[in-house]
Amino acid sequence: MKITPIHPQQPLPEHNMPFVPAFAVEGGRTIHMAGCGPIPLYHKHPHVPEEEAAWMAGGFARQIERTMANLKMVLEAAGGGWKNVVKMTVYLTDMSYQNELNKVIHATFGKDNPPPRTLIGVACLSHQDMLIEIDVTAVV
Repeated sequence: MKITPIHPQQPLPEHNMPFVPAFAVEGGRTIHMAGCGPIPLYHKHPHVPEEEAAWMAGGFARQIERTMANLKMVLEAAGGGWKNVVKMTVYLTDMSYQNELNKVIHATFGKDNPPPRTLIGVACLSHQDMLIEIDVTAVV
């Protein structure tokens, strides 16, 4: 599989871009992931209130940590990793978390070619205290 970043113009270092505009992907198997948040991938239904409180504890920093761990687990189960992510869609209930999100994206993917990303502000996610949900497309 080959991933080539697409830049219509050369970004300047001061842009500090947390994503590239597009990737061209050749070969491989496409993995479409469901949205992941801080909730464990496998959990009881109906939800148990005490478990829900633990999932949402710790504010945005803890929620994004758990979200990224869930994404990584699915990527690895598909035979890939962060280098295989070709598109991200991020849902935030508060856009003021964008800078903290960008720090995590840079730490995870590096600053050179983080995957193309759409960031969407929403009123609510699947739990009233959930602050972030991310779905990705990967090619392995």
